[in-house]
Amino acid sequence: MKIKLKPFKIAHLSDLHLTASDTAARSEPKLFGKLTGMNNVFRQIVKDEAIQESNLILVTGDVTDRGDIDSWRIFWDTIQEAGSVNKLLVIPGNHDVCCLDARLTVFNNKGYRKSDLRKAVNGLQMGNQPYKFPWVKVPCPRIAIFGINSNNLGNFSGIDNALGKLDYYQLEAFARLLWKHRDIPVKIVAMHHSPNLPKPETMKDRFGKDHHKMNRLFSGIPQDQRRTLRLMCLSHRIRLIVHGHVHLAEDRRVNGIRIIGAPPTTEPIDKKTHTKEYPFYTYSIQGKGGRVVSKLNTVAI
Repeated sequence: MKIKLKPFKIAHLSDLHLTASDTAARSEPKLFGKLTGMNNVFRQIVKDEAIQESNLILVTGDVTDRGDIDSWRIFWDTIQEAGSVNKLLVIPGNHDVCCLDARLTVFNNKGYRKSDLRKAVNGLQMGNQPYKFPWVKVPCPRIAIFGINSNNLGNFSGIDNALGKLDYYQLEAFARLLWKHRDIPVKIVAMHHSPNLPKPETMKDRFGKDHHKMNRLFSGIPQDQRRTLRLMCLSHRIRLIVHGHVHLAEDRRVNGIRIIGAPPTTEPIDKKTHTKEYPFYTYSIQGKGGRVVSKLNTVAI
């Protein structure tokens, strides 16, 4: 008798930018019109049926806006109240680890890296999350989730805090994890930064505009590191790479690899409307072979 496997459902949230107080504004490079209310929006979003019914909630970074422990506490309190602590996996983003202000000296980079990482570790430990990267979790026998820390630790100012980095040691450890779990059919890589910034002409075709020049210069991962990661994923038949960071909803294929970028969950699609809609992806992994069906959901608040 043939047994039909139930779909495994994943909700993908990203770039929450939670703050220590409910009225604080998000850190943005503009003087007026900064976004507020992220905490209250998040409290309502996690009650959505699609998230409540998911088997796993994956958060790809920028949980907090400034990496402070009070913002992490709001995150975990909200998740606890929603009854979702036991089905959560979290990757830190640059706002969770990096300093957003100018540092006074360039002679203490190792110390800065340690303090940056400690901020994220403290927040992750509050929810018993893995904090040594890369890691792998197997939520069911046919699925493996790999977590990568793509953040550039030890930045010196708010200009370079968004840069990404994948050093040799993490990539080497990632390769060993891939080999160890080579027989699992559905392998998903979760990271904060995009493993591929589309060319300007591609961005204009998809969204009508390109990334701001500053974003393109200071928010990516070095090309050789991105290519190495993608080649490793291609050779080990990674089904999907998911990320956040660029604040755009993107579902695309690059060199045979499917890459999905999450929109910022607590930012309304259209800030001018009275009824604001907030987006997030869900993935349904179906059958033994693990066909992945994605859906871009919206919650009206």
